[in-house]
Amino acid sequence: MNSATKTRIASAAFALTLAAGAVVLAPADAHGAGPVTSGSGWKLQTSITHVDTQPLVIAFHDATSRTRLTPYVKNVAAELASNGIPVTLTTRIVPTTVGKCPPSHTISYRWISKPNPAKPNQSFTGTCALKGATYSAYVYINSDYWAAGRRFYEWQRMNVIWHESGHAVGLSHPTTCPTNAAGLQPLMCADTYKDLRTRRYSSYERTAFQRLITNRVYYPLP
Repeated sequence: MNSATKTRIASAAFALTLAAGAVVLAPADAHGAGPVTSGSGWKLQTSITHVDTQPLVIAFHDATSRTRLTPYVKNVAAELASNGIPVTLTTRIVPTTVGKCPPSHTISYRWISKPNPAKPNQSFTGTCALKGATYSAYVYINSDYWAAGRRFYEWQRMNVIWHESGHAVGLSHPTTCPTNAAGLQPLMCADTYKDLRTRRYSSYERTAFQRLITNRVYYPLP
């Protein structure tokens, strides 16, 4: 595997918007400031400013995707929840189609070979936004990462799944990619966490998660 493949096997999120109510207009803030959507090492997607209080539910495209990806996404869900992002894991089957939003508050994962034939090493996420929050998302994970002879490492598989899951809840690629005290860049920048820890989001992603939560103040609860 060449160095370019080793350092970049996850793609940018493919952002989607719903036809109705998808325009994000932040209400006026009495203190003269609006939601904060970016900072050093982190950035939110253009159409997403906050996270809904209703939990996002993880489902799977089919039984094979559920079997292969559950050991990973159960840890993703636990780490997101520990950072205040309400995500729960289920065994539900929710088939996905690229360009079509899954049901409300559902993130559906699909394990498939070469989901983007034009970029055979790519995985990708489509995030649907409604009223400034993630409405739903689909995550396509390239099953070739597990293929015999492809020489992808376990840390790379983990990084891609965590990276794409970050897109699913509203994170984008940061404008700047600084290095933290451990010498690591944000996971949403690149595949940089080469050890086999279960927890993989850095302080930069954790800051973004906190902003998704604190930005709720600008949007009245129903």
